[in-house]
Amino acid sequence: MRKLSSILLLLFCSFIYAQQEINQYKYIIVPVQFEAFKSPNQYKTSTLIKFLLSEKGMNVVYSDKLPSEIKSNRCLAVVAELVDDSNMFTTKATVVFKDCNSVEIYRTKEGTSKLKEFNASYAEAINDALSSFSTFDYAYNGSSKVSIETVSPVDIVEQAEVKSEAPIKTKDIVTVQEPKLNEVTQVNTTVTTIQKESTTVSHLYAQGITNGYQLVDSTPKIVMKLYKTSQPNIFIGEKENGVSGLLYSVNGAWYFEYYAGEELKKESLNIKF
Repeated sequence: MRKLSSILLLLFCSFIYAQQEINQYKYIIVPVQFEAFKSPNQYKTSTLIKFLLSEKGMNVVYSDKLPSEIKSNRCLAVVAELVDDSNMFTTKATVVFKDCNSVEIYRTKEGTSKLKEFNASYAEAINDALSSFSTFDYAYNGSSKVSIETVSPVDIVEQAEVKSEAPIKTKDIVTVQEPKLNEVTQVNTTVTTIQKESTTVSHLYAQGITNGYQLVDSTPKIVMKLYKTSQPNIFIGEKENGVSGLLYSVNGAWYFEYYAGEELKKESLNIKF
């Protein structure tokens, strides 16, 4: 019992220390392509991590959309890197935060998933990993005083032009299919707003399927399939025409975000579960 108490105390102290460390930084940079993957935003990993961290109140930006403040001083930001230790049976993902000198300041727990489809399994594993922030209370304290002169000559993140991916006809991972990673709509008001919002469509009715729902209209015709994530208000959405994106709720209203070419769009949906 004493040994268990000591371990729990150590973990708690470690978490508090990590929170204090991250609170020193004004921005979190999410690379548009992680080193473990062959293409930008593969399995929608970049947009999912950005979305989940933004929900915690963090000021998250993509590596190809850095504000001038970061360009002047990279040490105002930490980079969220994704470590992929997956094998043929289990998807394993850990999010590691590093400062401008590539020094690790925090590492989440290892999230896991045994789902067979890659998009869904990475969604589940990343959500599991970032559950380490379930009690995290981010508040920038402005204490980062590191000078840009200390930055390594190697760029913190690799700039990458996001190319479109072919629609995936199975459980498509959380968020949007992105030819270019612009800002994704966030619940937090500090994030860039969506470019366009379409009008509300007619009522859709949710019917249960494996791992989610299918939305049908009054015809009835299947309009979209939804796949569950670890967050009850976030679904992977895939329309029957192959368009995939993120379905989420804010104050009881449901919204679907997706990319049409390089334009990020947002639809308001009336869904009856």
